[in-house]
Amino acid sequence: MLYFDESGYTGPDLTNVSQPYFALASVKITNDEIACLKKDIGYYEWGKEHHFKSMYTNPQGRAILDKIFNHPLMDANHVLPSFADKRYCIYANIVNILVETMYYNKGINLYEGAKNLILANGLYYFAIRHPNKDLVAEFEKNFVTMVRTPSVASVADFYRTTDKLREDTGTESGFFEMLSEIPLTIQYIKEALPYMKFYIDLTIPLFSVSVQEWYKRTGEKEDVLFDSSEPFFANKEFMEYLRDMDVPETVVGYGKGKHVYPLPIGNIEIAKSHEEFGIQLADIFASALVFALTPRTDKFVKYQNKVRQLPIFQNIKLNIAPSSIDFIEERMQDTADIDPLDFLCMYGNSKNTKQD
Repeated sequence: MLYFDESGYTGPDLTNVSQPYFALASVKITNDEIACLKKDIGYYEWGKEHHFKSMYTNPQGRAILDKIFNHPLMDANHVLPSFADKRYCIYANIVNILVETMYYNKGINLYEGAKNLILANGLYYFAIRHPNKDLVAEFEKNFVTMVRTPSVASVADFYRTTDKLREDTGTESGFFEMLSEIPLTIQYIKEALPYMKFYIDLTIPLFSVSVQEWYKRTGEKEDVLFDSSEPFFANKEFMEYLRDMDVPETVVGYGKGKHVYPLPIGNIEIAKSHEEFGIQLADIFASALVFALTPRTDKFVKYQNKVRQLPIFQNIKLNIAPSSIDFIEERMQDTADIDPLDFLCMYGNSKNTKQD
């Protein structure tokens, strides 16, 4: 059984300053292993549902958390964390939703040669170093607003702010050139608008790459159990569609990011977290990862540094975050026999995929 839970979910609100990261953790564990873990950590001493947010603030809770984090069962063979940097995701989605649509209509695949990554990372790094922080924040906010509430007014505000940012005296030439791709996309905005909310949800991409990673490791299509929270409940139907696609198992994608469809999982069930310790464990690791990543200055900084040093949180490969130069250069050389978007479009149908 694979148990999933998330932390830091703000839906399409990617500009939430207090919650800049979204994390998804999965735990692969048997009933016998759960019984062993409960015994070793003194599960019943806490006396209530195990949630990281309610445990790290007091000594007893931290003592139990330390037992969990350091238990031999809670290793990389059992726990798989992933995360998304929401601010970076704004720029990745500008590229994926707007620029990719424009180039697709011109017969150009932006994902070949990692052109999408080069543009998304370039926009992001230029933005965070731009001296006019207020204008950049307005640009980001207006894009998210257009995604959340698409209208004539929100579209106009976003493209108007794009022009302001291009013309700002603090905008470097490289940033100006990259931003200049965006005004050209307005002629395709009606085509892109219906899919915006779907693309900007971070649950499906992290869930999908996590499932793919487990399948690579085990070759087994594990059953999945997750909490009855908004992100999972809202996406359950679509994830089941990806699992039930009526096609032979097919490898699609580029380089190390290649994956298989139909989605390699068994049954998908929603459960109440207080009834499933596996979900509580997934919550602990997801919430601890957000806790470790999010800057803070309060009395828990010392414990935050301790959590940051946990081996399970070192070198997290499943992420939506700025890419290293080495990664981009490697991706530039990758080719795909089957493009994943072409594959999904080819086998999608309006009855089962409202969001295709």
